[in-house]
Amino acid sequence: MDAQENNSIKCSFCDKVENLPFRCTYCKEYFCSDHRNPLIHSCPFLSTYIKKNQDTKFSQLRSSGNNDPSWNNAMRRMFRLKSSRTELLHLTIATILVTCVGLSLNQYRSFSWQFLTIFISAFLVHELAHKFLAQYYGSWAEFRAEMYGLIITAISALPIMPFKFIAPGAVMVHLADRQKFGRVALIGPVTNLIMGFSFLLLSNLSNDSNSHYFAIGASFNGWIAMFNLIPMGVLDGQKIFDWNKVVWGISMTAAMVLFVIGYL
Repeated sequence: MDAQENNSIKCSFCDKVENLPFRCTYCKEYFCSDHRNPLIHSCPFLSTYIKKNQDTKFSQLRSSGNNDPSWNNAMRRMFRLKSSRTELLHLTIATILVTCVGLSLNQYRSFSWQFLTIFISAFLVHELAHKFLAQYYGSWAEFRAEMYGLIITAISALPIMPFKFIAPGAVMVHLADRQKFGRVALIGPVTNLIMGFSFLLLSNLSNDSNSHYFAIGASFNGWIAMFNLIPMGVLDGQKIFDWNKVVWGISMTAAMVLFVIGYL
């Protein structure tokens, strides 16, 4: 994208006024730094942009003399994690609210770094797993807070609320491939299952005071996975259910088993 030196030009996507806007090479419209990528502003010439990127990457691989371009490309994508100021802001706000929900479970009376670490990591690792796999597949993927979800999470942070819901937002992805889209949805609950069963193992092997926190971590990750696997609305479960009902059934069963065993 080329930067334009004209002042006070509105972004064609979000109407944000930019002193140094970016002009899309393909649709010739002006955008802010957050929406300059054709993938993000849904450029009408998106297919041309994608084809050019693929041709460029293939040419680079050929010129490098690599005998296994597919492996080289996969490794490059694996360690590429892009973000933006907007995403970091949204993720920070969401994490603060999730932290408050964790503190509210003890009526804000005491602080336990072990518990908060387990509590917050269940949320962050889940969301970053979505983002990581989506970007590995070549999609734009960023976390975005949702007003309704923020309000629900904020209400859950009140100590008087008996039920807690953590749904401050979600990772937005652009993937047309149904199988890849289903895998991106699945990876979030899977990370919770892996973390949860790991905590469960540690709780059985540990004899010190941390075994209690490990058991809580197992049950909480099971609950996060189970909640997100509900086949309803925008939750991961609906996307997985539409993609592969057998995979959904196995995942939901594992989440329920983890939650119950960790709770007991």
